[in-house]
Amino acid sequence: MVLLPIIERELRIAARRGKTYWLRITAALVAALICTWVVLWTGAGQQNLQLGRLLFTYLSVLAFAFCLLVGPFITADCISEEKREGTLGLLFLTELSSYHVVLGKWIATSLAGLYGLLAILPTLGLPLLFGGVTPGEYGRVALGVMNAIFFSLTAGMFVSALSREQTKATLGAVALILGVTGLVPGLYVFLSAIWFGQPMTGTPPLALLSPAYTGLLAMDATYKAAPGLYWLSLGLVQAAAWSFLGLTALLLPRIWREDPSEKPVAHRWLYRLGYTAGWRRAYRRRLEVNPVFALAARLRWPHWVFWTLVSLVAVNVYWIAIGSRQVPGATQFHSNFAYALIFTNRVWITVMACHFFLEARRTGALELLLTSPLPVRTLLRGHWRALTWYFAGPIFVIGLLHVGYVLGNWSQVSGRPGVLAAPLLPFYIVSAISSYVNFLTDVLALCAVGGWLSVSLRKPGLALLLTFGLVILLPWVVGNYLPTMSGLMPGRFSQWLQSLPWLQKLFPGGLFGLPLGRTAAWVGKNLFFTFWALPRLRRHLRAAAAQTGDWRGGPFSRGRQKPETPLTEPVVAAAKVS
Repeated sequence: MVLLPIIERELRIAARRGKTYWLRITAALVAALICTWVVLWTGAGQQNLQLGRLLFTYLSVLAFAFCLLVGPFITADCISEEKREGTLGLLFLTELSSYHVVLGKWIATSLAGLYGLLAILPTLGLPLLFGGVTPGEYGRVALGVMNAIFFSLTAGMFVSALSREQTKATLGAVALILGVTGLVPGLYVFLSAIWFGQPMTGTPPLALLSPAYTGLLAMDATYKAAPGLYWLSLGLVQAAAWSFLGLTALLLPRIWREDPSEKPVAHRWLYRLGYTAGWRRAYRRRLEVNPVFALAARLRWPHWVFWTLVSLVAVNVYWIAIGSRQVPGATQFHSNFAYALIFTNRVWITVMACHFFLEARRTGALELLLTSPLPVRTLLRGHWRALTWYFAGPIFVIGLLHVGYVLGNWSQVSGRPGVLAAPLLPFYIVSAISSYVNFLTDVLALCAVGGWLSVSLRKPGLALLLTFGLVILLPWVVGNYLPTMSGLMPGRFSQWLQSLPWLQKLFPGGLFGLPLGRTAAWVGKNLFFTFWALPRLRRHLRAAAAQTGDWRGGPFSRGRQKPETPLTEPVVAAAKVS
């Protein structure tokens, strides 16, 4: 059988990767930390049944989040990488068929994600020892989690077959998974509320395609009410996953070839969103000012993608502040959609922060820039100037939308009879300012950390995942879905910290109770990452990009101890000798 040798080859390659084992250790460690926090601190004083239910809820959210997010970062580049390197066509010169290639790639790249899931599932069963969770409930959630990771991995494989660049494949996989999981069911509920003028009752049909909704139906309370819906949702998600895998095998023999004559001019124009004569003149002017600025800002499509996201934010702000008065049933959808837009904007900023250095490393342009007499400071200044050109206008408009959000909510509250709106105005203003400051510092931290990790990592494909995970995802999970920050600390230390007089004056509502306190913690985190990454970019850019022997450790080490020698000095010395 031809299928077994290619699977064996791909599994041998995957077994030699450190990612296969580190992902399993990391998943088990995070699950163990959550259990420790909940059992020792958050669950102190609670009954065993309540503690078991609370722990099971946290671990279930962690498991589904891991399974849905692991696909875009593991399988989304497995086929597109073969396209970029030109080795995909060599596989089809043999007697291998498309489903041999697809299954071999899928099994090999999915190994790391399945190892991580195997580390989480035993931890998910710990609440059975406390009580409050039935074995049937655990089994249904475990089936839903395995179904979710199968769906995520096959969706990433499908997008990888349609893409060629890594960033577009990753972003497309994230959009597909999040769209099917939450956006499409939410839009269905929202449009139903608009068309019928009242909130929708019952289960939305499109929600049955969501792996996350399958997890909700697996809980005892919802399963007892409608047990058939759980199995129907489980089967639909399974069918969607197999459809992604079958479509990948069907389309791959037809789309792997690269023929320049088949690319029409209209397709290139739509891809770039139009290079006009004025745009070419602007490119020449930038080239005279800073060649790196001209190179990093030469594409127009990223600029328009950000403006599209800003337009979605504007529509959502309008509906939250004004439109919810006409359609109250859509308020919950817009609140959830606001969180989705926040994460989507951060993901796009991460992609653009890493795009220049990742693409320059792939094409060899970074080596050409570093072998020239161009100073590192000029290179970094050009890169930051390009990012400023991309982000300045949308960031300014988002600031105006925050003002509109405050005014819209103020007018809505002040129009209600019997409501004292005056005390709420400072709260709205502080919340809007806190949100905007968080967004500004997020942009700074993502650009700094993304640039550094894109240069210093030996495997550039991990730059997107590490940047978004370190700067946004992990702090957000700690601050929101885990217990409050005071609950994460031991009781005596938390009491001593909150008894300090200067902290009581600074945060009268509790250490992390007010938006001001949370903003201070979030901004401090962003400034830490910014000032951690920028000095490394300035001092060690050449050595990290070249991955030379004198660059010790990796992106998280201090790097070289001796000062960096300018690249032009050996060239001058060699010229004198000759």
